[in-house]
Amino acid sequence: MKTAMLALKVFRNFLRFKAGKAAPLFASFSITGRCNMRCSYCDWWRKTVPELSTAKALKVIDNVCSSGVAFFDFSGGEPLLRGDLATLAKRASSHNCLVSMNTNGTLLKSATASKIADVFDVVVVSLDGPPEIHDKIRGVAGTHLKAVETIKFLKAHGVRVGVNSVVSPWSIKALPRFIEELRSFVDFVQVQPIHPYPPPPENKPSSKEIFRLQEYLLKLKREDPGFLAVPEDFIRGFGFYFEGKAPKICHAGKLYVAIDPSGRLLACAARGDIVLGNVLEHSAAELLKGKAEGYWRFRVASCSGCWLECTVGVSMTVEKPVKETLHMAGYIRRL
Repeated sequence: MKTAMLALKVFRNFLRFKAGKAAPLFASFSITGRCNMRCSYCDWWRKTVPELSTAKALKVIDNVCSSGVAFFDFSGGEPLLRGDLATLAKRASSHNCLVSMNTNGTLLKSATASKIADVFDVVVVSLDGPPEIHDKIRGVAGTHLKAVETIKFLKAHGVRVGVNSVVSPWSIKALPRFIEELRSFVDFVQVQPIHPYPPPPENKPSSKEIFRLQEYLLKLKREDPGFLAVPEDFIRGFGFYFEGKAPKICHAGKLYVAIDPSGRLLACAARGDIVLGNVLEHSAAELLKGKAEGYWRFRVASCSGCWLECTVGVSMTVEKPVKETLHMAGYIRRL
């Protein structure tokens, strides 16, 4: 039943999008700003961000899911820092959404894995390379080992588990061998370049390193399109991205939206400053086509762009559904 309802949502929103209407397929809810990591390329852990009570967070989920969202993701900060995470995920699942989570994978224990497995269809664990590289980037020793343990816990309980790796000067050489090792124990892999965009000089790998990684990833995509869960054109764009010449491919507020820890609806997860309104006060549907639409669409238009799987990757998949939907098999197969 859930698979049929999910397929109906995807088809309906696809038609609405093609008709030029806002029809978000994907929503990402950052349920907390707290994080136990000290990642070198992220500043969430440096901030103090207010977050919602359980009751208000449930209201937000009901509101956004009622707009027809098919894929609902929980992120942070680190979402496992919230004790009510399973309760929130269960509510999103009740709306016949595919429910996922992005986590650093360091806080899940064997005793609580079954509780998480009961409510999440997909869990994506962040791993940026072998232990010595990953732990240095994350700023905390031992995080790679804990993340691998979490993957094993979740797999043992039947959850589809993927790994997301950030392409950076510190990880790029090790990624091909690292991804090959992952093929033996995870269901899929995502890769995306380090942000912000345009990348500052210190974030740029050499052109030779980028070419070698692209060559490996495109070969892997041809061999096992469901395992490498990003579109082929997304991979081909890495070189342009690091050169600061990436084409702007953006459907913020149309194909995807985000919610920050205080309940504000954002045009996308990449821009916390493009606020559509608060979904505790207005319906998501109203905010997407309300009086302020012209203002936030102007802000989106003036953005320099990004190259994230949850934005550009989604856009590419919908723009070329016949070519690119195979990588979604890694998400949906469990339902």
